[in-house]
Amino acid sequence: MEATLNLKPKKRDVWYKEPWLLLVAGGPAFVVVASVITGYIAIKGSDKVVADDYYKQGLMINKDIQRDAKAKALGLNASLYIDLKTSKIRMQLNSAAPDTVLPEKVQLSLARASDNASSVNEVIHRLPLNRNADGSYEGDLNFISKLSSGSVKLFHIKLETTDWRLTGDWYNPEVKVAQLSAL
Repeated sequence: MEATLNLKPKKRDVWYKEPWLLLVAGGPAFVVVASVITGYIAIKGSDKVVADDYYKQGLMINKDIQRDAKAKALGLNASLYIDLKTSKIRMQLNSAAPDTVLPEKVQLSLARASDNASSVNEVIHRLPLNRNADGSYEGDLNFISKLSSGSVKLFHIKLETTDWRLTGDWYNPEVKVAQLSAL
């Protein structure tokens, strides 16, 4: 008797249904897709690392440090308040040094910050403050309509001349007096 072996050929799955393919090729494919997405985010959301005028900015930082030190040496302090009736900003500037000559004009820079979440940008206002006969300083507010709406809760302020500068924050400018001191 003759024994015959009848072996059926083993049924093979198609290549894309093979579980080992997913294990071997799936990891690298995932990495490629993730790196393409990361590259897209990096290109679209890239920040400028170095400013075009970085050298000038560096020199200005040194100048600002010197002007801050000069204000500290003079012992300068200032009080600012807004007079909504006359649309004026008033300032009293004092020095702890007895022989300090206060300037006739002071430049005031106001960076307006809004507490409205949709308004992110700051508008910078620069106005000169002229010295009055009584020694106080006064300047006109030409943006008072924006201020009286109650939208301004914070000013970043800077008082400066060519020799010195005072900086600080002014919370609730309609109600409170700002106190700046170099000490």
